[in-house]
This record gives sequence, structure tokens and C-alpha cells, in this order.
Amino acid sequence: MVDFVQSHALALISEAVGASTITVLKADKGMAPQATIATALADCGSDVEFVDGDWQRGGYLAGFQNLVDAALEWTTKECPDLIEKHQQSLKRLFPLLSSSAFTVPKDLTNTSSKEERTRFYHHEYQNKLLVGLAEYLLEYASRSGLRFVLVIDRASEMSPTALNLIKVLRRFDSERHFRFVLVDHSNAVFIEGAREVDLGCYPIDELVNLFKPNMAPQKRRSIFEAARGNPLLVRALITCEEAGIPVVGYLSSNAAIDLHLASLSPEERSEMLRSYVEADCNPADLIAQRNYETFDHEYADGLHAEMHRAAFEKYLAGKSPLVTFHALSVRNKFKRLELVVEPSEILKSIGLYDTWFSYFGEMFADPELRVYGTGNDAVNAVFINAAFVLYSLGCGRVSVPYLDLFYSKFPSSRYTPTVLYAQSMTYARYQQPVNLPLAEEYALRNLETIERDFRDYDKYHYIKVFAENAYAYIKARQGKFDEALKLCTEGKARMLEIYGDNRFELHQSILIYNTSQVYELVNDLSRAEKQLGKVIAYDPCYGEYQNDLGNLLSKIPGREVDASNAYARAIELCPPYYEAHLNRAGLRKRLGDTQGALWDLERALSIKPEEWRALLEKGNILLSIGNPSDAIEAYIAAAEVVPSHADLQSNLGLAYSELEKPEQSIAHYQKALDINPRHAPAHNNLAIELFNAKQPDAALEHANQAVDFAGDPDYEATRNHIRMALAS
Repeated sequence: MVDFVQSHALALISEAVGASTITVLKADKGMAPQATIATALADCGSDVEFVDGDWQRGGYLAGFQNLVDAALEWTTKECPDLIEKHQQSLKRLFPLLSSSAFTVPKDLTNTSSKEERTRFYHHEYQNKLLVGLAEYLLEYASRSGLRFVLVIDRASEMSPTALNLIKVLRRFDSERHFRFVLVDHSNAVFIEGAREVDLGCYPIDELVNLFKPNMAPQKRRSIFEAARGNPLLVRALITCEEAGIPVVGYLSSNAAIDLHLASLSPEERSEMLRSYVEADCNPADLIAQRNYETFDHEYADGLHAEMHRAAFEKYLAGKSPLVTFHALSVRNKFKRLELVVEPSEILKSIGLYDTWFSYFGEMFADPELRVYGTGNDAVNAVFINAAFVLYSLGCGRVSVPYLDLFYSKFPSSRYTPTVLYAQSMTYARYQQPVNLPLAEEYALRNLETIERDFRDYDKYHYIKVFAENAYAYIKARQGKFDEALKLCTEGKARMLEIYGDNRFELHQSILIYNTSQVYELVNDLSRAEKQLGKVIAYDPCYGEYQNDLGNLLSKIPGREVDASNAYARAIELCPPYYEAHLNRAGLRKRLGDTQGALWDLERALSIKPEEWRALLEKGNILLSIGNPSDAIEAYIAAAEVVPSHADLQSNLGLAYSELEKPEQSIAHYQKALDINPRHAPAHNNLAIELFNAKQPDAALEHANQAVDFAGDPDYEATRNHIRMALAS
């Protein structure tokens, strides 16, 4: 197929790519800009690679998959240490990937059976994976000496995950190893700060080679105008013209194509449809596309179903990415739902919720699909799993009505205990404010249901202990720690007696973990540590447990080195783990290691720039070492995320006071008190600032409140100083 060059766009593209990491090229479908881009970037000094960004056809990292494959091949041969360094990001983002450079086994979240996998990754986990992948790709580019311009066609069809990866790469790529040209055929791509170039239409003289030399000029112009300068549509209309369908003013382009299709036999159209679907519905053939849109949807659905099953088998064999195109192309929504169950579970297990809900959100909202199935089917399970994720995302207003609907529609479903468990945890943990009485009501109803309807179920003890686990969490939140501990320890003993050490390991580890948490709540740190050690023995590669161990040990005098080692192990086991860096920073600050603390905070912020706790702590350290200007910068960044935080506003007041800017200082102290009228440090510091501003009466009022709310000796000293001044 001939690809044409739009000469008017060459300078625009070259200038945009030279000036910006990301260029969005607006082009109508069929404009085929590859030759134009290649010509414009011929002398850009980087390798130019053209890829397809359609995630449904190319997997959830379409646009990057070729780059990742090339990086894995090169680093496997030349520097396997890079794979080892980033293995936790790579193996979790690509669950079927294997490498001799991997040195850490998967944790129980990844290796447990689907039915047992009740633990899933927090929604922020995806950002950690993408940070890890971005750092791997940048180190690969640096070591291999390569620079890329990645031209991603059909960028509007990229997965949200891949689009987020572009943003992460831009943030980390200070040396511009990667630049991106995103070809947007739907005017749907928006990335803040990207340069945009509108390709516009081809002039007729640039498409002259499409027409036969003997075609009359007027006929050429009629076809060109009907096609609106789009070369794909020009080709299609020329085909219609040659088949005897005149392209004249009273026929739209679709009408001309439809009339051409009407001249074909059903057998010809059926064969055209089959070829089109088997070619993944190649958008370059507009006549075949129109035939697909208008001919025998049931036959097309059958073809898509066959193609989906074949594509999924290739994925499971490790021979292709996760292709969802054929499943999502099925027009019958019930059959489509059945086909997307397995891909949805894979996306959930990785933690790619943005890509999963980009198509499943519509299904979740469909009243008929919500009650489809027998209540015991895989399609029901995927909806329940979606509700699990939604309530953890803070979308209880969405998940709770669905879970109630499912319970009323399928009261005897084998998933009923899971549904009632989800409701109890929604109200006990995720809904703000929590509703413990309602959570307990659901938990007790769950236990009654299991006892009544599931005693003969082969996993009766497992699901009962699982339900008791939720009840134990509620008891702990109620402050009934003895009852919570009894539920956890008796449940663990029952699991061990009935199933042994090797079955339901994930759930057994969670039971032990919960006992550790309760012991920590009642300040029995020795028992908490012992239980956490048992948990880690069950699941040694789950980095979150190591982070919890670090937090626990940091509370015990003399265990600071052990705590630091636990944080280091957590960082080693997880994709870039900002929480562990944040926690270790607090430990290092306490031990007087200011530079080490600042390094950890900077690392946390590189992973999650909007992490306000890291920004607040960074400001605190900078202020303590005599750098109020930089402290203010950190505080202001934190305030953009949490403007109504009294400590933050009070510290801003203190930093401005250090810079001898009393007006700003007073304003922030007053804002802190608007947020929390009992904030003693703000009252005390505001008293000092007002006294210095010759307002002793107002200063004394705030000094009195500081002493009343806290009674700190320093606050007493402030008040006494003001009283003495007033008395003199």
C-alpha cells in the first residue's frame, strides 16, 4: 500500500518532536501519516519505531510491548543484573514472564488458587509497577546507548495503563532517551504539556498516484471531495467506481460502499466478513469494515468467539500478549460478558484496574448483566470481584447496591458468603465514617448463612473461618481485642487441623497476620513480633509484611537496626515501594540521620510525587536544619493535596516566621486554628508572632489557650513572658 507524505506537516512535526517529549498528532482515521512522520524525523538523531497502540489487539501495554520485548532480549544477554534489579516489577506486570535472572519467588497473592485469592493489590500498586518498568526501560536505554522516538499509531485506543506509563517515563527521563509521537485518530488523546499538531487533509495533488491516469479530472475531484481528502476512503470509492457504482453528489460515501456491497453475493460477503475478522478487523479496508458493520452479526460473533479462544490459548502459552479485541467485539452482550471473564480476572490479579474498568464499568452498569447467570457462574464471580475492588477504591456507593442486589437475586449462591463478607468489610473498614453495627449485622448474617446452608460444602470450614476473620476485624475495631484474638487463633487452629500446613496457605497467613495486628493494638509487641515472624515464614516474599515488621520493630527500643533491615527487605521485595521509604525516613530522622531521611523522602516522592506525608516530613526536616525557604516549598506542595491539615498550616506559619514574614506567618497560624481550634502549637506560635507585632492582649489570649489545651512548659514560658511584658 502506498503511503503518502504531507509536505506541509513536515516542519511542524519535526519542530514539535524536537521541543517536546510528547507530541500528539491529530489525524482522521485513514490518513496514514507514517511516511510523513518518517520523513519529518529522518534526521532527528534517534531511532524511530512505529508501533500500534490499540490495547485490545496488542495487550494492555500495546505501544510498549515491542520495546519491552527488545529490552528483555538485550538485557538477558548483556546485563541480566538489570532484570534481577527490577524483577519484582517485571514479573508482576507480566505474570507469565520467566527469566533465569529472577531470584525471588512469587508471593502467595500470585500463586494461590483463584478461589482463595482474597487478597488483591491496592489501586496505587499499579503506579509502583509502572515506575519500576520505566526505570528498567531507562536503564536499558542508557546502557545500550539507544535513543528512541516511539511513534504510536491509534493512540486513542491505548490502554489507560500504557498512557500512564508515558507520563511516568516523561517524569523520570531527564536525558530524553524516549520521545513519543501519539497518532490520535479520534481527537481523544489529551496529555497536559504535550505539543499538538493537526495533520489536516491531503491536497489532491499528493494523492494523484491513487487514481488511474485515464480517469477524468472531474471524476477524480468528485471522489476526492466525497472522501474528504482521506486516502483510505479514496481507495474505497475508487473500488466502488470500478465496480460500476458511480460516485456522484447524491450518494454519500457510505451509500456508495453499501450499494457496492449490495452487488455482491451473500457468499462473497460472508467470505469477506470471515477474512476481515481473522485479520483482527484491519481498519485499512473500509469496504470490508462496512460489510462487517452491516452483515450477519451472529456469524461475526461466532468468528470472534473462536478467535478469542485461540488468542487466549496463545497468551496462556506465553506466545502473545493478552488480546481482548475479539471478546470485546462480540455484539451479543451476554456472550461478550462470558468471554471477558478470564481477561478481567488477569487484569484484576495484576492490579491494572484502570484498564479493566475502561470496558467493565459499562458492563457493571448494565441492569441485565448484573443479574445474568445462575448465581454460581464465573460471570457472577467477576462482578463480585469488581465489587471487592470498587469498595476498596472508596466506591461503596457503587459496590454496596450491587452486593445487595446479588444477595436478593441469588440468596442460595455459592458466592453468598463472599458477598456478605464484602458487605461487612465495606462498613467496617472502607466506608467513611465506618458503621460498625451494620458491619457486625452483615458478619453475623454471614455466619448464620454458612452454618445453615454450607455445612455439607467441601470447603465449609474454610469459608466459615474466612467469615470469622471479618468478624474478628470488626471486634478489634470495637475494642474487643480478646474476642478478636480468640476468633483468629481458634480459626487458625481449625484450619491447621483440617487442612494442614500446605492448603489455603494465603488465608492461614492472613489469620496469623490479623492476630499480630491485634497484639500490636494492645501493645503486646513481643507477641505481635512472634506472630508476624510466623506470617513471614508462610509468605516470605510478600514485601508488605516486611514493611509491617519494620514499623513494629521501630517501636521497640534497641531494635532500630532490625527495623531498618526489615524496611530494606521490603524495598527489595516490592516494586518501588514509597511507603517503606517513608517509614524508614521516619526511623532515620529519629536516629539523627538527616541526610538518610531526606534521601528516603526524595525516593518516596519520585515514586509518588503527590505523597503529602513525605512532603510534610521533608519540610519539617528542612525547617529543622535551617532551610525555611525550601521547607515552605515542600509544605506548599503538600497543601495542594491536603489544604485542611492543621499541623501543615502551623508549620508553614513557623517557616514564614523564620524568614521574618509575619503577615504570612500569622495567616497560616490562623488557618491552622480555623481547621482545629484546639491546636496548641498554633496558638503558642501565633501568640509569639502577635506579641512581636505589638498586639500583646491578643497574644495573651492565644497563649492562654495554648496552655489550656496542652500545658507544655514551653507554652507556660511564652505566657509568662507576655504577662510580664503587660505588667511592666
